[in-house]
Amino acid sequence: MRPENVSRAPSAGLAQSWLSPVALVLVALAAVMGWGASFVGLHEYGMTSMTGFDWYTAWLVPATFDGAAFACTLMTYRASINGRSALRARMLMWGFTAVSAWINWIHQTTLEARLVAAGLPVAAVAVFDIVLLEMRADFEARHGRTGVRLRPGLLLVRWLVDRAGTAAAFRAQITDIPVHHLVGLGIQPPATPDGQDKPAPAPEPDQPPAPTPPQEPAPTQKSPAVAKRGPNLPPPMVKAVLGARSKAAAQGRELTVADVQAVINISGELAERIVADYTTNGHPVA
Repeated sequence: MRPENVSRAPSAGLAQSWLSPVALVLVALAAVMGWGASFVGLHEYGMTSMTGFDWYTAWLVPATFDGAAFACTLMTYRASINGRSALRARMLMWGFTAVSAWINWIHQTTLEARLVAAGLPVAAVAVFDIVLLEMRADFEARHGRTGVRLRPGLLLVRWLVDRAGTAAAFRAQITDIPVHHLVGLGIQPPATPDGQDKPAPAPEPDQPPAPTPPQEPAPTQKSPAVAKRGPNLPPPMVKAVLGARSKAAAQGRELTVADVQAVINISGELAERIVADYTTNGHPVA
């Protein structure tokens, strides 16, 4: 790349950065001046041709028609940048502009004055519509949208050279536009790389805690059949039970319920508890 080309690139970018805002400001001023001149013409028509209007109330006439056209222009811009259809607002905008142009036309006396007066509101709406188109193009460029670009001259030349190919290519360009860009707000839900909508993950069910297996007690040696704690006995009864146990041991056998009942007068259930406690602890409970 040549050095002069490198030096020209920053200057071109700088010129473009200030030229576009200045152009938009000039076009907006032209629109304001056109509406202002139309206001004066409609105000004069209200004072001279309408009964019951004075200098103050005659301003209601331009405020109604030119103000309505200006409001519809703003609504057209708002609908356009949000992806909604602006057909009704644009039709109302040009409808009120036509009424204003007609009033300016019939109010003047000569043909030249009628043409100039009728062209004032039309010029204001036309140049302001250009401002709205530029603002919408900037909005689409900032948000990654692709604007429709049409070059009638080149399209006509190509159609004259290759009619069938141009028609097929033009048809393909139109059919490639997604439907959600033409109808609605132009919002599409996010999709997965394979082009299908990503389903929402299903909530995981609450899993109950795993039940704890019951712990079995460790086996003990010589586990008695009846593991009941014996009653508390007074010392004389304990001495008698020990004597019965010594006697049974001398005979080479275990202490039994009959041995206990032989030395103390108790019921069979209490005697079983005493025998079980002796077998577990080695002695009756004192």
